[in-house]
Amino acid sequence: MTLADFIQVLVVVTAAGASIVALVIASKDRKHAAAIAAADRHASAEQARLLVELEAAKRLSILEARGGHTDPVIVKDMGAETLALIALLGPERVPNMWNRRVAKCDDELRAFITDETKEQFLRDAVEAERAVYDVLRDLRQLRDVSSQRLATVR
Repeated sequence: MTLADFIQVLVVVTAAGASIVALVIASKDRKHAAAIAAADRHASAEQARLLVELEAAKRLSILEARGGHTDPVIVKDMGAETLALIALLGPERVPNMWNRRVAKCDDELRAFITDETKEQFLRDAVEAERAVYDVLRDLRQLRDVSSQRLATVR
């Protein structure tokens, strides 16, 4: 084997090694890019959720600051909207309002919904409120699962 042959073999081995290193680096880069994209999606979803909660908290604050109304129909509307906003924000955000206005456990509320002695419109209102809270609970669980997946990607 001549020096020229040896140099050619060395160049080929070096090129093959460089190719392998480039493939490994590209693979790691793709994994990191996927992790960054997942983190960005998660942060975007969190921001969107917080903006919805901010809007709900702002609206609830306005309703509470009004202190009521002289028109009984508007009072009922304000009360219904207030209750819906409290359900949207949940006991984590407005614990005192939650305790004062909802104050029943899930089983008690579901029993109220099925109680035939209660007026239908009240049972329907409670059922709608429970639906709001159930959807929010499911969204929070989905967020938690997403957070766990994101943690395992990192």
